[in-house]
Amino acid sequence: MPRERENYDLPKRPPLPFRQAIVMFGAVALALGLWFFLPSSPIVVALIAILVLAAVFIGVGTVLRSKELDEKPGRNPVTPPSIDT
Repeated sequence: MPRERENYDLPKRPPLPFRQAIVMFGAVALALGLWFFLPSSPIVVALIAILVLAAVFIGVGTVLRSKELDEKPGRNPVTPPSIDT
């Protein structure tokens, strides 16, 4: 039985905007989770800030190094409507 990805010709990886959204929401969720579960002292706050900044920079760097940004767009010529008649 063919898989859904093959049936619908889906890409192997999620598109770039979805990965960017995952990085943005993941960094916020990480910060909120650490803030709720760790005690609130100045050292912990500084560690959370460093961890969140590291997560954001690593996540954004990973997304920007993706192969999709280096590929040239394909040539998909579209015929003008005047020729379709």
